[in-house]
Amino acid sequence: MDYLDDLAKEDERLGALHFEGLPESWANVCTRFAIVMDAKDRGDEETVKNTIYPDIDAGIDGIRWINACADSADNGSVWTKF
Repeated sequence: MDYLDDLAKEDERLGALHFEGLPESWANVCTRFAIVMDAKDRGDEETVKNTIYPDIDAGIDGIRWINACADSADNGSVWTKF
């Protein structure tokens, strides 16, 4: 999938099968946490600083997004402010 950005390709596990599943998502998150924990143990602050993984703000945004989806569905699938 050459059209994907390199950051997106880092999380692609199954190629062009388009299998977007929860286990793969958790595997990606856990892998990033493991990379950061290992880097922290080795004193590699550059890797810690440059590794992207979800934080509390991403979790809060996810909850806000789910709530906006539910509000939209409850109101006839209208656009809902996020």
